[in-house]
Amino acid sequence: MSPAIGFRVWRIDEMLTGPRLASPHRYAAWLPGLPLKAECNDEWGAPALANPHRKQPGVAPPLEGCTCGIYAYHEADDMVEALTSRLVGGAVLAWGRITIHQEGFRAEFARPLALCYQQMLSAGSTAIPLARLAGVYRLPVIDASHIGVFAAEFGESYLPAVEPSDDWTARLGTSVRRVFGSWLRG
Repeated sequence: MSPAIGFRVWRIDEMLTGPRLASPHRYAAWLPGLPLKAECNDEWGAPALANPHRKQPGVAPPLEGCTCGIYAYHEADDMVEALTSRLVGGAVLAWGRITIHQEGFRAEFARPLALCYQQMLSAGSTAIPLARLAGVYRLPVIDASHIGVFAAEFGESYLPAVEPSDDWTARLGTSVRRVFGSWLRG
């Protein structure tokens, strides 16, 4: 399997040595210049899972039936929807063991390719931390509307093919949710 491109969000962790990209849900700092390696910490997710697994010696994460792995969306639009004033977005290159899901994937290894901003956030509170982060990680900062084209130069998208449906109402419903989803939620 070729390296996969994906899109994700990070929180900014202000460490003693400067700002770092970190998982928004677990403690996992992404160190500048180094790939992040997924670790299976079954004790973190076990109470919330109906069927928690046990670590399997010699088997690298991500594992089926577990929440382990480095998460990324297939599409930049999904990442943009997840952005808040406290999160930054970007593109990642992932490799190793990869588990593909409908909206994204979980990977064994990943490294950031670029950080992004939304047009409406570019002058806001995210702009200064984003510029500092870009300097620390030596990453370009790209408008969110162009980050997919940029990322495609580095790997492949593993977006699952959409199964054709004979039911035109199901197709219409999917299209309406996609186009108007954020408007309907607001």
